[in-house]
Amino acid sequence: IELVTSGPEAAGIANRDTAIVVRELFARAERSVLVVGYAIYQGKRVFEALADKMRELPDLEVTMCLDVNRDRQDKTPSEIVLSRFVQRFKDHQWPSETRLPQIYYDPRSVHDVEPVRSSLHAKVIVVDRQKVFVSSANFTEAAQDRNIEVGLLIESASVAEKISAHFETLADRRILRRAL
Repeated sequence: IELVTSGPEAAGIANRDTAIVVRELFARAERSVLVVGYAIYQGKRVFEALADKMRELPDLEVTMCLDVNRDRQDKTPSEIVLSRFVQRFKDHQWPSETRLPQIYYDPRSVHDVEPVRSSLHAKVIVVDRQKVFVSSANFTEAAQDRNIEVGLLIESASVAEKISAHFETLADRRILRRAL
């Protein structure tokens, strides 16, 4: 287990940097990547190493479970909210000229009735069902580089399998649904 942090450098602290760990995880993937995240901004930069790896390895299986956010007062039908999210992801968050990952979302997050809404708030990366990175950091430039964030990089097939199976079960039971 390694401590991974973002934020200002301080004398006497020798932790791994969030942005570097995320890039390394993506760059070293060989079979599969599971990305679960809440917020994505500057995604083209954050996901560049993953997109490069997907170009290099056409069989690399990449699955993302992402939060589809909507304002409390937003009355737009859920199908339109989801459609806009997918288009924004394609246009602004994913590197161009790269096949897209499979994307799942929690349909409750876009529900037309506000009290039913929820957030997919987890932030985790699982690579090759061997390595797990659990962090407070979103997939944003600020969270990866500037905010004070803390995470754990865990090399454990057992933990990786349990986390992967959890999200696969949510998808199999249609608690999470395919957006892309």
